[in-house]
Formats: sequence, structure tokens, C-alpha cells
Amino acid sequence: MTRLNHRSAHELAKMIRSGDVRPSEVMADHLDRISEREPVIGAFQTLDAERAMKRAKAANALLVGGPLHGVPFVIKDIIDTDDMPTGWGSDLYADRQPDRNADCVQAFLNAGAIPIGKTVTTEFAYFHPGKTANPANPAHTPGGSSSGSAAAVADFMSPLGFGSQTAASLIRPAAYCGVCGFKPTTGRFDLTGVMGLSQNLDTLGVLARDPRDLVLSDAVLRGTALPPPSNFDDEALPRISLMRGPYWQDGSVAMRDTCTRALSVIAAEGADTGEIAHPPIFADLTQAQITVMGYEAARLRATEYTIGVPGISPQFHALIKNGMAVSDTEYRAALTLRDRAGAMLDQLFRDTDALLVPSAPGPAPEGLEATGDPLYSRMWNLLQVPSVALPFGADQKGLPLGFQLIGRKGDDSRLLDIASWVHGILAR
Repeated sequence: MTRLNHRSAHELAKMIRSGDVRPSEVMADHLDRISEREPVIGAFQTLDAERAMKRAKAANALLVGGPLHGVPFVIKDIIDTDDMPTGWGSDLYADRQPDRNADCVQAFLNAGAIPIGKTVTTEFAYFHPGKTANPANPAHTPGGSSSGSAAAVADFMSPLGFGSQTAASLIRPAAYCGVCGFKPTTGRFDLTGVMGLSQNLDTLGVLARDPRDLVLSDAVLRGTALPPPSNFDDEALPRISLMRGPYWQDGSVAMRDTCTRALSVIAAEGADTGEIAHPPIFADLTQAQITVMGYEAARLRATEYTIGVPGISPQFHALIKNGMAVSDTEYRAALTLRDRAGAMLDQLFRDTDALLVPSAPGPAPEGLEATGDPLYSRMWNLLQVPSVALPFGADQKGLPLGFQLIGRKGDDSRLLDIASWVHGILAR
């Protein structure tokens, strides 16, 4: 029998509902895995195995109610919890103890899910990395800033993990660790209790090993019923288009090959595929994202800037310093550029249902001193559109590769359906 910690969240929920397994058995398998691998991976900032098992045993005796009853999950350490510290990846706030849960955490608890612990984040969800290593090869970065959640899900320590994204903080670690990641349309999920960095860019997201778990998580977080799965038939297959984008040649050969191979597999299934050229204005979106992020972070996190180095890292200090130099005029121009590009992108979606684009420059770089280049998600995050990272194969060293699917702004449910369909094809 497959170990329970290798099961997806929706499989575990079904097995618990049917009485085939108990929540305590599910938790025991996950805690055993954590005990075995955490010394190598370092995914957790706070881990309370005793509390997690106590909750699981209590769940054994409860009538199954919520759609995540008995399912474990982990929480990025910029997301508030009332029973565990939330330190934002910073020594300045290591002992910070919120008095209430973030709305997303409470939604999962109300659905019956059981938290295992808080996962490592980069400092203030920016560039300065924590201790976490990549499960595929601990000499390589797991990406950031949702480092610990991506690693925990990839290494079978948890079926679900909360992450967040302001530039590439969810999609890139999902790609590097070989898991699925959902960055929804900006504003789809409530950010109450989630540390802020940029009001136009911050987005809560979820990491899982199966996109059907992303569908389940989306329903829980939005308080809606779980939608029935879409059964695409030959006459209603999604239209998926490769968009190489302005930085296609800046990525590795492995990345480019992964994207084109994935499109070929999708085409072989009978879907309508092709390529769409990016509008020239898209070449300016990365700098626009940097401008918006710096400007907003400088005004939101000015308190930490006044403390200075070494209280904060040189990387974060530079972000705020550069952001303070951005004028109101430059900031408004960047937002105007975003809106113009967004209108063009909306027009492109008249001819396709999803764009297939790179998720990262290539496999995870060696070393834990940095978290990789956010180049391939900056513009999509600025445009506030939904994206789903999907794993697809590995390089010659066994490091995961993948791509992301981009959907029309606000059409998250359709994108999740397409991602589930594509994932099923690629898995075969």
C-alpha cells in the first residue's frame, strides 16, 4: 500500500471520509517523514509534532464534516497563527506571536485541516534565504520565498502548503522543487493576517503535488462548494498557446525544451495548440514590476529600513532604498503600463484559453546563498493574472523542470481545470 504521506490531499480526505484511515494514521506517516528528512531539508521554522498529533487524534472522534477533515497542511511563516510564532523570516520578529489566525488559516481549520507547523520563508518574503534545501538535491536552492512550503510538499512532509507571491515567490519554488503551485488572480484570496510587501502585487497561493488539490483548496479558501471536475471531450478541449516571451533566450536550453515538449504532448492529445507572439510592450513589464514593488515596499516596510543593516539584510535594505528613490510619477507610469498591457493580454485570450510559458530560467541553481532569478514571473504577477506551475520531467542531474500556465484575469476556475487536465496527460 502506498504510504499515506504520498497520497494527495483529495485522496486523503476521501479515505478519511470513508473510514478507510484515521486522521492520526495520516499524521503519523507525515511526522515520520519529517523526522527522517527535516535534518536534511530544513523546511520548518516551527514544528510542534506533539500538538499536530494531538489534534489528529481528536479528529478521529469527530464526525467528518469539512472537506479537508484530517488532512495535514503547512503554513509559510509570513502568515499569522494564534498558537505558533510568525516571524516573517526575520530575527527582528522571531518572537512575534499573533493573537488570531490569518483568514486563510482559519478557513482551512474550519474545513477540518490540521496544521503541522510553520515553514521557512526568506526574510520579509524577499531575497535573503533561510536554511531550506531542495529535496531533489540538498546542494541546490528550493527557490523562494515560499521555500519551506515547496520543499515540505515536494518531500512528502505535507500534501498542502500555503505560500505567497509578490514577484515569483510561489511559482519559482514550485518549479525548482517539482510540485504544483497556484498563484490566483490578485485579490481572489483574503490577505488578512498575511504580511504585506506590495498592495498591488501580494497574492496568497497554495502548493500541492496534484492540481486537483489546488481546486479543493480554492473552494475552501473562497467558501464555495467543490466544483465538479471538467471532463474535456474531443470537441471541447482547451486551446493552449506557447508564448515564448521577451526573455525566452535568457533561459536555459532545458527550460526551452521543457516548454516545447509539453506543448507537443498536449497537441498529440488533440488540443488546439500553437504559438502567440508577445506584444512588444511586454518587454517593459519586468522593470515596471520592479518599480511598483520597490515603491510600495518602501512605504509599507519603512520601519524595518530605519533599523538598517545588520538588523535587516543588505538585500532588503537595498530594496527599500531603491524604492524610496522611485518618484510618484514613475510609479503611476508603471501602473499605467500594466493596465495597457493587461488590456492587450485580455484581447489575446479571445484566441486561446491558456498560455504556456516558462516558470523559471531552468533547474534550481546550486548553492543556498540565493533563491534564483524571478525573471519569468515578474510580469505575470504585475498583470495580476492567475498562474499554475506544473512539473514536467527533470534534467540530467535529476533536478525538476516545469512550466506555468497563465489564464485570463479572474478566470481562475477555468485555468485550474485546464491545469488538472494537462497534468493528467503529462503524468501518463
